[in-house]
Order: sequence, then structure tokens, then C-alpha cells
Amino acid sequence: MLRPLLLLLLAFALSSCILLVEEDEPRRPVQPVQPVTPVQPSIVTPGPGSFTYRCSGGTLVVNYLDSNNLRLFYDGAFQSLSLVRRSPTLLFSGGAYTWEWTGSRGTLTVRGQVVLSNCAL
Repeated sequence: MLRPLLLLLLAFALSSCILLVEEDEPRRPVQPVQPVTPVQPSIVTPGPGSFTYRCSGGTLVVNYLDSNNLRLFYDGAFQSLSLVRRSPTLLFSGGAYTWEWTGSRGTLTVRGQVVLSNCAL
């Protein structure tokens, strides 16, 4: 009988407690934060130099002249291509040929048809 009475008394005592907190500084209004737009990192152009890619459909030799130009050897002839896009993939184009490089895999397209795919160093 004494235990329930003590619990009841404790509940009344705790419910009547008020906690006062002093603040040292006045509150400042919160400034809205602009959301950060994720930036897709640019893919680095291999080279300069000559690289041989093993692809589904054959082998491709690409000579990166600088960060904006390359020559590739395909179907018995050299083709010159220039960089037209840097993100999300590198895309080089010249005439009927395009070379797209993801940073780990590449694809060669001739006249809109994929001729070599899954190219890797």
C-alpha cells in the first residue's frame, strides 16, 4: 500500500517541475541554405600517346595527340577526331567516326553503327 502511494507522490512532484534555462546569446535567425548541385567530374583524356584497346569486335589503336584531338587506326586507315563533349563521357568525332570513352570503356561508331564496343586498355 505504501509503494503505490510513493509512486503517485513522485509522479505529482515531477510533473510540477519547471526547468529554466538561461541563454547567453540571443537566437539568430537561421539562414536558408542553397542545395548543392552534384558536379560530375570530367573524365581525363588518356595520353598523350598511343593506346591499344581490346574490344568486342576487334582491336583499336588510338593515338591521343593532345587533350582535344586524336587519330585512330581502323579499317586500314587513320581517322582524325576532335573532342566535342567532355561530360558525362568523352566524345570525339570526325566525319563518319565517333569515339566515346567513359574512363574505363570505349565505343567506336562508324556512320551511326557501333562497330567496336566494350573497348578496354
